[in-house]
Amino acid sequence: MLTRLLFRSLMLLAVAVVAYVLLFTVLFRVQWSGLPMVHGTSKALKWKGGNSFQKFQEHDPDSSYQVVFLGSSHAYRGYDPGMFTSAGYSAFNLGTSAQSLMNSRVIAETYLTSRNTGLLVLDMYEAAFEIDGLESTADLSQNIPSDRAALRMCLSLRDPRGINMLALRLATRNAPPRYLDSAYVSAGYSLTTDSVKGSVHYVVGRPLAVREDQLKELEKLLRYCREAGIRVVLVNHPYPVRSDRAKHEAFNAIIRERIAPFEVPYLDFAYDHGLPLDDRDHFYDHNHLNQAGVELFNPLLIARLRELGLLDPSGRPG
Repeated sequence: MLTRLLFRSLMLLAVAVVAYVLLFTVLFRVQWSGLPMVHGTSKALKWKGGNSFQKFQEHDPDSSYQVVFLGSSHAYRGYDPGMFTSAGYSAFNLGTSAQSLMNSRVIAETYLTSRNTGLLVLDMYEAAFEIDGLESTADLSQNIPSDRAALRMCLSLRDPRGINMLALRLATRNAPPRYLDSAYVSAGYSLTTDSVKGSVHYVVGRPLAVREDQLKELEKLLRYCREAGIRVVLVNHPYPVRSDRAKHEAFNAIIRERIAPFEVPYLDFAYDHGLPLDDRDHFYDHNHLNQAGVELFNPLLIARLRELGLLDPSGRPG
């Protein structure tokens, strides 16, 4: 009886797998307005291309960088590797759109070692702790070169849509990117010169919704870096004056408690920076710095990292 039940279960599973493959193949091959119909079935299926594709094509894990940046769009738009290079420090930015701490952890475990990373700068924008990683995994599953990293992200997501992401990755393995990021410069950085135009609605008073799973991912990331011998500093770049200061303070209280056992520095420049930043001239929306803001912030960050002994004051290669 048990053998028969097991056999029927395996047959049912085999039929389901075949049916899924056939359906996905049909939806991928059938075009609508010149595009595969499968993309219309779920917002979780992203095109190959853009900033994530370009940076991982450029990034060389065998090269050594004195500074590597990780995090969401605050990271890849707020920390300019070119400015660090000009100050004497080789740098690369591996931040990606909506990158959650789970995604950051998998990227670090896949690409970062003590041999190729002198210092990891992890951006700590609170919104990255309030998301499940679906958007970032949909993006990275198509653009990250490592099959193992893509698989680990999709499994860590614990969402059945991860199967579709992996199927799409397999189907487009040899396809060229669908689009490129016109703002992409080099070393993982996208440069934005626009400033705020018109009125901006700053959301204030919304409850903090930090996810416990993302806090645990932060701990896993810090644990990996400690075991791998990678120095880490947590950083928040400046926020607009009119943004939600109370929410950020509540976030800081949680973060400082969770990182205490790891004894890593946390540099919070959100509101305490002393820079002549203006909400309109130095930001291009309600929370992202533009290049004018970056050019004020990055030298301050470099100086602080030097003061803490995390960067050689002379700017010599590490």
